[in-house]
Amino acid sequence: MSWQLLTAISVLALSSSVLLQRILLSKDKLNPYSYAVIFQALVGVILIVAAIFVGFTLPNIENLIIPAILSVIAFGVGHIVYAKTLQVVEASAFSVLFATQAVWIMLFGIFFLNESLAVLQIIGTILIFGSIGIVFKNIRSLKIDKGTGLGLLTGLLFGIAIVSWAYVGRHTDGLSWAAISFIGTALVAFLVHPQSISKMRSILQPKIVSKLLLLAVFYAIGSLAMLFAYKEGTFAVVTPLRQTSIIVTTLLALLFLAKERTRIRTKLLAALVCFIGVVLIVI
Repeated sequence: MSWQLLTAISVLALSSSVLLQRILLSKDKLNPYSYAVIFQALVGVILIVAAIFVGFTLPNIENLIIPAILSVIAFGVGHIVYAKTLQVVEASAFSVLFATQAVWIMLFGIFFLNESLAVLQIIGTILIFGSIGIVFKNIRSLKIDKGTGLGLLTGLLFGIAIVSWAYVGRHTDGLSWAAISFIGTALVAFLVHPQSISKMRSILQPKIVSKLLLLAVFYAIGSLAMLFAYKEGTFAVVTPLRQTSIIVTTLLALLFLAKERTRIRTKLLAALVCFIGVVLIVI
């Protein structure tokens, strides 16, 4: 399967999971810390079952201990900072801040993995990030305050985590590594905020668990597709394409969430600009 198709699957699956998370968190009022621990663990269990079914193996993992540990720690801490950021920053502003992970990923790919960008790919990348600026009307009001600082830190942590995570996935079995990494992320998130255990009982109800299971399946598919996209393609090209998930999420929200049907023309314009940027990157 080509990296382009894998990236598309990742974008669609992860964008769908964002909508499911919005519905779940807003309706059921789940504690964000407990939710992060349980959700990451659930995704890990799903991937472990799949890995065992096809053959669990981690060849060369002994040579990848440092990036593997770095990835798990960065993801675990990143999810905690992610939750804290959402407590003080509007969702639209947070999306812009969180998108800075792509900048870090591309820089890491260029400076540490000897990757490069062609002129058209640079233009396409600019258009993609420009489309993000169009769709989020509050981008000009961002200030360097506590919330903004936390958001930028989230982008940095996820940038480090994804690069390390994808690097390990390139040199060992992707499915088995993805399974272990999600379990490790849940463990780190719990160790960073062990008080979350007191809120887990309210989440472990059949009605909520069934929703989490559906969400975990989408997230597992999207994450695994992303890992293999990075394995087949380059960080510098796959990363900006992944940012189209912000636009895809917006379009899905317009279709399925009535409260999101505002500034439709602006959002559609952003989608068009983003599409042009994608075309320039993949041609």
